[in-house]
Amino acid sequence: MRNFKQVVATFVLTLAFVFFLAILSQAQVDTTVHKDTAVAPTTTTTTTTTQTTAAPPPSTPPKQKSFIIYAGPNISTLRVESEELNKESATGFHVGMSWRTQGAFYTQFGLRYNSPVYSILPKAGSDSGDHKFSISDIDIPITAGINLLSGNDRGLNLRGFLGVVPAFNIGVGNNDVGFSKDSVNTFVLYGQAGLGVDVAFLVFEAGYNYGFKDLIKNYNSKPGQWFLNIGWRF
Repeated sequence: MRNFKQVVATFVLTLAFVFFLAILSQAQVDTTVHKDTAVAPTTTTTTTTTQTTAAPPPSTPPKQKSFIIYAGPNISTLRVESEELNKESATGFHVGMSWRTQGAFYTQFGLRYNSPVYSILPKAGSDSGDHKFSISDIDIPITAGINLLSGNDRGLNLRGFLGVVPAFNIGVGNNDVGFSKDSVNTFVLYGQAGLGVDVAFLVFEAGYNYGFKDLIKNYNSKPGQWFLNIGWRF
């Protein structure tokens, strides 16, 4: 029941975050529309032979949007607090897609399959086996960022971003540690921060996901993950 309440509360907070970003994005669009519909005052000069009317200013182009597909490696570590276990970093992978608005400030929503790998070593006893286990989860990254160079063309662009990542664990790979799907929590919420570079149609991102909830049941084991995204935008 406690886990269910946490999931519901996190889901409500996530929806609130999405609603806030939608309002912010709509406000920017409305501002652009008002600017587009404003027409400069006309001046008419009447003479016996000529009448001149000033032309309205050119309209602002509509805000562009990008669809992105990407993949990349990640390096994950559990922040384990246990007298029985040590932890080490291990490498996994992820693949996903996202939709991003353009402009000085932007929002980005996505869907990602993530397969992080964690390594846990016993502090005492036999250390045979690789002591690694992989997780399969579905992530929903929700991001807001700022374009530091340019957000409206296909040239060079530098971005900074923050966001939240609800993650739903759907499976655990075969391992020597004895963990199964029942050994891990079904839902973990991450905070996300990173930097991105756009070069023409290529997208590069690097950042860190910070888990706010224990991954392994009955252990203080909050996950952390460095990630690298390499993608293509349309």
